[in-house]
Amino acid sequence: MSDSESRYELVSRRAMLKGSLLFGTLALAPGLACSSSGNDVLATSSSTTTAAKANAPSTTTAATVTGPTLPTEGQLTVNFSFAPVAGGGRVNNPFVAVWIEDATGALLRTVSLWFKASESKYVNELRRWYSVDRARVAKGGADTMRTISGATRVAGTYSVTWDGKNNDGVLATQGNYFVCIEAAREHGPYELIRESITIGSTAFQKQLPPSGELTAASVAFVA
Repeated sequence: MSDSESRYELVSRRAMLKGSLLFGTLALAPGLACSSSGNDVLATSSSTTTAAKANAPSTTTAATVTGPTLPTEGQLTVNFSFAPVAGGGRVNNPFVAVWIEDATGALLRTVSLWFKASESKYVNELRRWYSVDRARVAKGGADTMRTISGATRVAGTYSVTWDGKNNDGVLATQGNYFVCIEAAREHGPYELIRESITIGSTAFQKQLPPSGELTAASVAFVA
């Protein structure tokens, strides 16, 4: 064999060896062989990481509202007068609801609920109370409509008292609330008084604006 032939064989063997090593690298990393560039690999890795984060359980917890509670012996008395508008025919006793809402407008405690048991299907005429109470029940609260209700009353002046506790019997915190009085009468008008109040550790009194047949209303807090 000539020297030229030997050099040819040597170069050929080196070329074949280099090709084999390159093929082996591609076989071990098929993703690199299929990608048009290194950016494709990085993009795939980034997408996988994002998806994993999206599917991971959240570690965020709801904030707990804390603060000083209302005085243990504190009471809020709600006074109101009902007088039907003069007119002919029979005057039916109104359905009446008195309740407390928190600063967000959620029902905290129903203080009094008056309606005829035989006409309970019309209790939704107490539009706002019914709406906030059903929202409370939908979130897992107990349906207390039957246990807290009482008979309707004739025209007159009445007082009901809130003991400062929520529907679960826990003292509410000091802060801003809404006191609400609602009346609905069959074949008669609908009335709603909803007034903001701030309750702390000191006594206070406040007049509430009248509304139609709810001719007068006020609240008094005793610590």
